[in-house]
Amino acid sequence: MITIIKWISRDEADNLTVSFGGLGGFFQNGMRWKDYIDSWKEEVHPYIEALREEIIKNKIKERGPWHQNDPKGVPMFSDNTVATFSFRAWGDLLAAIWSTEENRDSNYMEFYC
Repeated sequence: MITIIKWISRDEADNLTVSFGGLGGFFQNGMRWKDYIDSWKEEVHPYIEALREEIIKNKIKERGPWHQNDPKGVPMFSDNTVATFSFRAWGDLLAAIWSTEENRDSNYMEFYC
């Protein structure tokens, strides 16, 4: 089972294997978590679900600059891989999570910058 073991800086993450991430910018109003997870290959799903659980548990609603610049903005998984995103891709992720959790329309721009 994949879990998040800690959050690290983007500089630390640059020396590790990326399990998933991307450029993003597709998540629009009306979409929900299923739309997001269906956009990824199945082997990535355990990582995405672990990240989703961690974000919900810690009520993370930070934007893309936080993910890329905060000393604890990048998730590290139990297999020592990381997930790194562009601002837009981080926006996709958070919009997918919170639109579903809060049952409201959201798009990537809400969490982009």
